[in-house]
Amino acid sequence: MLFVCYVTIDPEARDESLARFMEHGVAGPSGVKLHGAWISLTQQETWSIFESDSAEAIMALFEPWTDLNVHQIAPVMDFDGLKKFLEARS
Repeated sequence: MLFVCYVTIDPEARDESLARFMEHGVAGPSGVKLHGAWISLTQQETWSIFESDSAEAIMALFEPWTDLNVHQIAPVMDFDGLKKFLEARS
């Protein structure tokens, strides 16, 4: 399943978040495939798209950052998937 994650970084936690990123990166655990990640030019928001069938793997990916950042994660589908879903309902 595909997920999108929107992260807000508190300005007071920005430097620590960036330092942690430089030291550890964002290594995806087994069971999570990261499709891409982006940060705003203000360095206070990030977006990522990843794939996983495991809630535990998703938790392992984001848990090391939850002391600094607020994460909003939502399951998503591409438009081809949407089209197939809508056609099947007809």
